[in-house]
Amino acid sequence: MPMSYKFFTQIRLTCTAAVLALYVGGCVSTPAEQRIDNEPMYGQPTIPRPEFLKKADQNFITQATAGFATRAAASKAWAAQALEYLNKGNFDYAMRRYNQSWLLDPDNYQPYWGFGRVLLDRNRVDDSLEYFEKAKQLLQDPYQMPALLADIATAYSVKAYKTPASQGKDRARYFDLATQHFFQNTLADPSYPNAYRSWARSLYFEGRYSDAWEKVKKARALGATPFPQEFLNALRGKMPEPN
Repeated sequence: MPMSYKFFTQIRLTCTAAVLALYVGGCVSTPAEQRIDNEPMYGQPTIPRPEFLKKADQNFITQATAGFATRAAASKAWAAQALEYLNKGNFDYAMRRYNQSWLLDPDNYQPYWGFGRVLLDRNRVDDSLEYFEKAKQLLQDPYQMPALLADIATAYSVKAYKTPASQGKDRARYFDLATQHFFQNTLADPSYPNAYRSWARSLYFEGRYSDAWEKVKKARALGATPFPQEFLNALRGKMPEPN
């Protein structure tokens, strides 16, 4: 019996201060049920922002900025709070705080990164990739880039996993894009342990079991978060663990 989609996504973890555990399982709300403040940028530009909410936005910006030197500083503070909610698995509250962070500074990479991670949790993989790429364009901090690349790689890996086997060329292309981003990730920071952990998972689902074991070994050597036993047992079922 194949492993569940939830299991597939749960074995991806990251370890830097800006990237926390992301779980992709769970139910997805229908558009009618989705609150506007739980949509990136409040659904703009697809959903026009009414005037009374634009006024409320301006009031929020004025009040939120009052305790900080700049709007950019306030945006980072709201993004930090969003990250706390994300770490607790409260994706709705995280999205709302990321929206407020975006209101304060649309040029801050953090809310776009957060949008991508919440959307990935909601199974909206293509949308998540759009925001990850926007974050990548804005990100200037080389310390954070490996973690973002890992998230992009994970999204492509999920996209490949969700692509039917009948669409073999597309499936292979998405796995290749995942591998490219994992490679860029480890090139930027060879000591980033959980990148190899995520890469091992991706390689398993691609059917590259020997390569998966190689990444498992590398992740362990660097002190990555331990692999779930369920994953290791599944990999051993495909290929015995090399000595």
